[in-house]
Amino acid sequence: MIASPVFVLSSALATFWAALFHLLFGKRLLDLLLYWFVGIVGFLVGQAMADIIGLHWLTLGQIHIVEATLGCWIAMLVAQCLKA
Repeated sequence: MIASPVFVLSSALATFWAALFHLLFGKRLLDLLLYWFVGIVGFLVGQAMADIIGLHWLTLGQIHIVEATLGCWIAMLVAQCLKA
């Protein structure tokens, strides 16, 4: 499970989005850890919601790129707003 391509690519994409979000909005190194954790959770929620609803805008294998990315960014924006 942990070495599956879906898990590795999902984790890599969520990590990339969290790093980009931190570059744009982060101030401390602890913020990066927060955005990474929230980004992973948001990515997984976006992925699950796309599966449940049945959206297939842009997929790479089993990964819903657009929906999962939106979930990731929304979760990080909420975390940033609640952090302040």
